[in-house]
Amino acid sequence: MAAGKLISAYAYEVAPQQRAPFTGGEIPSSTTLQQALDHTFVRSKIASAPAVTFVFESGSTTRDHPIRDAALKVSFTTSSQESEVELLAERLANSMDNRSKPSLLMVSVHESADIASRRMLIWTFPQQEVFNLTVQDGHPQLEMLDAFNRESSIRKAALLEGANDRTGMLTAKVLDFQSTAAEKSVADLWIAKFLHARLQMSDTEGTQLLARALRTAHTKTRGNQAAQDEINAAISAVRVSTGKRISIAGVAAGYMSEIAEAAFLSSVRPEESTAAFTLDHDRFDRLIQFKRFTLASGVIVSAPFVEIGVDGGVMVTEVDGRRILRAEGEIEEEQVRTRG
Repeated sequence: MAAGKLISAYAYEVAPQQRAPFTGGEIPSSTTLQQALDHTFVRSKIASAPAVTFVFESGSTTRDHPIRDAALKVSFTTSSQESEVELLAERLANSMDNRSKPSLLMVSVHESADIASRRMLIWTFPQQEVFNLTVQDGHPQLEMLDAFNRESSIRKAALLEGANDRTGMLTAKVLDFQSTAAEKSVADLWIAKFLHARLQMSDTEGTQLLARALRTAHTKTRGNQAAQDEINAAISAVRVSTGKRISIAGVAAGYMSEIAEAAFLSSVRPEESTAAFTLDHDRFDRLIQFKRFTLASGVIVSAPFVEIGVDGGVMVTEVDGRRILRAEGEIEEEQVRTRG
């Protein structure tokens, strides 16, 4: 799927913490530009990227938002909107720190499949030094140039689409190729600081991600009983939670200290950790493989990630109509505790 017929486009050079004026402006539409934007759109897969919801002031009835307001003006006003896009350039500069490279901010407006809607794309392409080889009178010359790389691994993009009404452009599809768990401040630059948004996540996606993060943490902290206890406590608490929407960052903050938290968040992108979702309890138990048995003697056996019926796990058999549990193994650690 291409980006859509180009209506208008703007480009500005932006450096970290730069103040106006910014070099750039509206770009004349051309077949070459349309083809380049279509190619970048398809290659980026922005149309199937994760969605974010813009964050509005609590209690706001007007839905004012700097990115959404600019998108509606730029997309649905027939006159040039250079001043509006310059405000986006200033916002991007304020979001960047000295670790960020100067970037090309590009904003393009396209027709949508819905005739009443528009599609607006926001791109940042980082500046990189490139060589330019020319030959004059048979003599090669090599120049060092600054260029903006549209295939860079640290480019960013946002896609807004909708009509010019109260419900239009409340969300965006977002790509941040530099967003990793080890680079939270970089990820925050695009989604939290510039877009002022938070990641959307379905209940199924959130439950699966939480279970995966807990399993990773459980594996990484093997041998650290204190950390394992915190992870087990988090699992137990999450399992009995009711109705309330949770986030992975909230689980970490509520139940884990430094070591367990680091292992827990190691497999989660920063923007994913703050996305809220409602736990699918049945799916969570299946993924965690959490089992809890109360024996006739009053002894409780419970543990996550336990395989039933395999060597080294818990064996459950039936004898004379009674289910019998057997778990056998070497004791690695024994503690006297005042709570279960």
